[in-house]
Amino acid sequence: MAIEVACSCGKRFSAQEHLKGTTFQCPACGAPLTVPAARPEPQRPDHVRCEYCHEYIPRSQYNQHVDQHLELREDGQQSEYATLPPEERMTAFDVNTVPRWYRHDRCGEVTGMPEEIIETYLTNPWFYLSDKTFCTGCHRHVRLNECVWEETGEDLQTYTDRLRADKPHLRPGPLKRMFAAVINALT
Repeated sequence: MAIEVACSCGKRFSAQEHLKGTTFQCPACGAPLTVPAARPEPQRPDHVRCEYCHEYIPRSQYNQHVDQHLELREDGQQSEYATLPPEERMTAFDVNTVPRWYRHDRCGEVTGMPEEIIETYLTNPWFYLSDKTFCTGCHRHVRLNECVWEETGEDLQTYTDRLRADKPHLRPGPLKRMFAAVINALT
């Protein structure tokens, strides 16, 4: 069974299963690409994979399990955030070469972006449709256009829009985008 590999340049390739974990250069742009391991199968068909910890949870316990990830910490931030499973995240990117620290213009506080979130949005910039990020100064989620990367000075919304423009094939359907727009307007 072939494993799909996507490059940050937008090209997609199929790799044979025996190449799992190997790295090669993208024929289009020369960037290093690592063939991800195949997605682990659930232990039982009545289990669901958690989008926060990526463990397989019995379907009957799933909502209670997810609620634990959504519990708020003392600073107002969720305990954990949804990410792509590790084997689906783009590993060819060196996360040390992309912006990590952002400043909220309104309060001036600088917040760091966790590596697993960086890897997730680099792999799929459409994954987080809320267009908000957590501010450690305000103790709440704020709009991306209110924050700028410390490393580049670019606002996070412009940065995200640029990444999304490079991967239009990952854009979710209109119903999911409309749902996200309604949620964004209400929060």
